[in-house]
Amino acid sequence: MARGEDLQINTAKRAYRTSMWRHSSGSESITMFRTSICQSLGEVYLRLEHYKDALIYQKKHLELAKDANDLVEQQRAGTQLGRTYHEMFLKSDGDHYSVQNAKKYFKSAMKLALTLKENPPNNKSSFLKEYIDAHNNIGMLEMDLDNLDEALKFLTKGLEICDEEEIIEDDDGRSRLHHNLGNVYMELRRWDKAREHIEKDIMICKRIGHSQGEAKGYINLGELHYRVQRYDEAILCYQKAFDLTKSMEDEYALAVQIDQNIKTVKEAMNVMNELKKEEQNLKKLQRNMVNAKETPQERKFLLLLNSCLDRLIEKSSMIFAWLKVSVSRT
Repeated sequence: MARGEDLQINTAKRAYRTSMWRHSSGSESITMFRTSICQSLGEVYLRLEHYKDALIYQKKHLELAKDANDLVEQQRAGTQLGRTYHEMFLKSDGDHYSVQNAKKYFKSAMKLALTLKENPPNNKSSFLKEYIDAHNNIGMLEMDLDNLDEALKFLTKGLEICDEEEIIEDDDGRSRLHHNLGNVYMELRRWDKAREHIEKDIMICKRIGHSQGEAKGYINLGELHYRVQRYDEAILCYQKAFDLTKSMEDEYALAVQIDQNIKTVKEAMNVMNELKKEEQNLKKLQRNMVNAKETPQERKFLLLLNSCLDRLIEKSSMIFAWLKVSVSRT
């Protein structure tokens, strides 16, 4: 754990314990303070991937919000719990319990966001953003479950809401939806639609100055080029993403991912060149087989042909195994 993160957690814990000790009965302001501390601790532990600790404070956050009948904080707590269970599922080997909880909390958060959107608690917040983000969250979960049609439904609905509510084009919520729609369409092998959404994501992030989002967009565009075997274009996209990470702090993991993607593409290029040579060799052997039929050379060419086919299968399998390099998430 980084020293700054450790200090942040300890400070928040002391503040929470102090509020509990000084105000056992609890006033409205102290309840709000405790809620805020639980929310902060839950978020920090989630980012550190300390999921059990994150759940403790996130569930306390939700409990305090329910006790206070605070729909705003209930919506926030539900979203945070959904994210934690979603991450737990991704780190597991098919944890169905985490999936069920992620769906439960994400859907609850969406329902609350709609309620708050239709009946805002004040004139400052419309909760439209939270309602749109809720569609993105469920869409991402469905995508990770390989429920691509369901993912498409929620993500497309999110964009439709943006249009209906006249959300500006250069909106970070729109960019996230385009980003994930690009991923879904890529999995569906609808390359043109995938590229359309990925490029929209990149353009929005560039215009709003979101360098991390722009870098992740280029990673996805590189993945698209890689899958359709446009390797030179893939490397150019990954290089653009890598250059963007140089201007950002604390993006070492993203830079490592990009570097690994570039290495994978270069290896794939070499294997594809070898594959083409083997294909030419196979055609030559097939011609020789015709001429050598029922001659003493026939067995020799049969063995050579069999060996060539084995190498083709091996190299094809390598390409297939590399078909999906690391795609960014947002």
